[in-house]
Amino acid sequence: MNTAIVGGGVSGLSAAYFLLKRGHKVTVFERDEELGGLASSFDFGGASIEKYYHFICLGDDELVDLCSEVGLAQKLFWRATKMSFLYNGKLYPFGTPMDLLFFKPVSLLGRIRFGFNIIYARSLSYWQALENESAETWLTRHIGKQAYDVIWRPLLQIKFGEYASEVAASWMWHRIHRVAKSRKKSLQREELGYLVGGTKMLVDTLAERIRQMGGKIRTSSQVTSVVVKDDAVAGIRCGGEMIDFDGVISTVALPLACRLLPKECAQYRATLARVKFIGVVCMILKLAKPLTDSFWVNINDPRIPFNGIIEYTNLNPRPDLGGSKIAYIPFYLVTSSARYSYKDADLMQEYSKALRQVAPDFNPGWIQDWRVFRDPYAQAICTTNFSQIVPDQVAPVKGFYLIDSTQLYPSDRTISGMIGLANKLADTIGEA
Repeated sequence: MNTAIVGGGVSGLSAAYFLLKRGHKVTVFERDEELGGLASSFDFGGASIEKYYHFICLGDDELVDLCSEVGLAQKLFWRATKMSFLYNGKLYPFGTPMDLLFFKPVSLLGRIRFGFNIIYARSLSYWQALENESAETWLTRHIGKQAYDVIWRPLLQIKFGEYASEVAASWMWHRIHRVAKSRKKSLQREELGYLVGGTKMLVDTLAERIRQMGGKIRTSSQVTSVVVKDDAVAGIRCGGEMIDFDGVISTVALPLACRLLPKECAQYRATLARVKFIGVVCMILKLAKPLTDSFWVNINDPRIPFNGIIEYTNLNPRPDLGGSKIAYIPFYLVTSSARYSYKDADLMQEYSKALRQVAPDFNPGWIQDWRVFRDPYAQAICTTNFSQIVPDQVAPVKGFYLIDSTQLYPSDRTISGMIGLANKLADTIGEA
């Protein structure tokens, strides 16, 4: 089969690689100059930095296996990390059960209930029983309203913004389950991984393998539509050119995949459109000093206009930065919000003031450089009974396939998960 893959992110490149292994012909189309999608990188003062933060958990087998397969095992490192919680101006350690035991903003009973809920979630395997209620309802019942409001509400707001109260308990369960598995022992800190050179190392290696195996990659090439004849894929249009293909795999966000399909596929397009998305505004700071000694800082403080900071160099030290530190400040919100369109300089001014609440000795002189990136479809809103609207990988249009992060549900979007979806679809399509 001669297949067009729309999107040159990790899922698109992985799909191309796995299909080439099975003897198919493949061409990857990426609208941007750079490959990588949400895992793409940019030049930050001479160093390649990912636009959005990524980390690897101990259970991310698909990513670890692919790294080994393409010769990157020696580039993968693991490190025990620290997590902190900033509550009303005070920074608390929050990475181990002992840290939780001494987390005074929550009552002792609330702390005990919180700990038991983590143990319960880690052992639970039948997530379907949780799908018909919200995470807010489920967590409040198990740990109490105070613990939910102090701990979990701001964490859900990091990921889902104003939709935090609508997220399904099943999504929350898997989030707890995945991170808990990153501890080799229950009393240890989380152990997380990173690739030397970042995700760009994997992206570049996959692109090189694809070309070596006879696949084609076209960057700066936006696919504008999928050509369908007699209810089957006939090809794609790109740059005004019609190119024949037997199959098309879309790895772009569902709203973009909808736009690729012709009006004859209106019913299928309506099915895909049922999934709603939230956007992200992510500021990246290059700092002279670290803000804290933690990789992840959760924040519940009314004076601070964001709910978390990821100090990436507290996981991956990046010696190529010459001592500079990298911090990500993500903020998820609907794209119709005025805040989504704030000028970058206004965000910088606002965040600079707020960072003094995180690190009392911080001053703006620490900031050596900064960038802001936005994506309108960063996260699907996983409401109750979300599994009922998750699209299949095989579409009702013959020859059209989807790889989308919603298909990982109840799992959150991860690079490892997207690699797994790509391999699964290649298995479904089969040998050439």
